Parts: sequence; C-alpha cells; structure tokens
Amino acid sequence: MADPDKRLAEDHSWLESRWPGLEIRKDQTEHNPTKIKNCVKELQDILERLQGSEKGSFGTVSAKTNVMALSAVAKDWPAGKILSDTLENGNREFTQVYQEVIQKLQAAILLLQSGATTYGGAGHANGGTKSV
Repeated sequence: MADPDKRLAEDHSWLESRWPGLEIRKDQTEHNPTKIKNCVKELQDILERLQGSEKGSFGTVSAKTNVMALSAVAKDWPAGKILSDTLENGNREFTQVYQEVIQKLQAAILLLQSGATTYGGAGHANGGTKSV
C-alpha cells in the first residue's frame, strides 16, 4: 500500500493549478542561508508586534474583545445573558486562535533558523556554493 503523504508530495492533482517550485530537481536546488535569516528576522518582527502592546497585538485584542462586565449587567435579562455568553465564547475562541498563530509562528521561526544553520554549514563544508 502506497504512503498517502508521499503520494500527495508527488501527485499535485489536488492543487488547483501547477505551482512553480513543486518539482524538485536533485542537485539543482540551492538555498541561501542569508535570505532564510532575513526571512527569520521579518517573522521575528511580526511575532514581536503580535506579542507586544501595540494595536493589533494579542494583549490589546484580548482586552478589547473581553466582555465579562456585560454578563453582570445582563444576568436578569435572558436575551442579554445569551448575548453575553455568545460574546464571551467568541472572545475565548478568538484569543485561542491568536495564541495558536503565535505558537505556530514561533515554531516556523525555529525551523527556519535551524534550516539556515544547516544550509550555511553545508555550504561552508562544501567550500562555499553559489546561492539562489
């Protein structure tokens, strides 16, 4: 039985169109550690903004979507209580997604840093190579 992950990697029929770079040709693909490191720096800047205190960061989004005070006001009003519960659930889900984005961005940064180190070391070990 064929490995489904390998089939997906080789058979790109599930994509809407052929994407450039899907066909990897051995010994024709080179990676530039400097470009990878630049990408890491840009992702770190984005991560810093997401974790910081400026507009759009996790902290401000979490605080601005928090509606806990509404539940106290709406406790004797059934429709208000339902609205409050719905908004609280929305806040919880929204902040959870934000946290997941931050975690996945951190993981991507670590993987790219590792890749840049690996490709940089391989390039030095091979006496240096031209990069694309």
